[in-house]
Amino acid sequence: MNYDPTFDQTRLDQLADQCLVDNTGTGKVIFLSDDEDNRLELTSWRFEDEEAQARLMKSEFKLYLLELLDTLLVYRAQHELPNASQGVVSVRQNQMTVQWVSRAEAERLRDL
Repeated sequence: MNYDPTFDQTRLDQLADQCLVDNTGTGKVIFLSDDEDNRLELTSWRFEDEEAQARLMKSEFKLYLLELLDTLLVYRAQHELPNASQGVVSVRQNQMTVQWVSRAEAERLRDL
């Protein structure tokens, strides 16, 4: 199976359409994996508005995003792509993007 470069964003867009229609928050979700199978192990949520973050953390969005991140990590590892074990999802109201970053950058962002 060939790598689909639109896979990540398409899935994020679907999740945003499903769960972020009324979201007013802006922030980042930093995620990492040290697992042999490249499964999701750690997330750090950094939002400007604590109330918006709390709403997202208590909603179905959190569970669905964690499941999606796990899928994306495994998918990238299967295709041996760079920085397949860590990244940052940026949430801006009802939109999301993902940036795959180096381990050092993910650790730096997580420690802020």
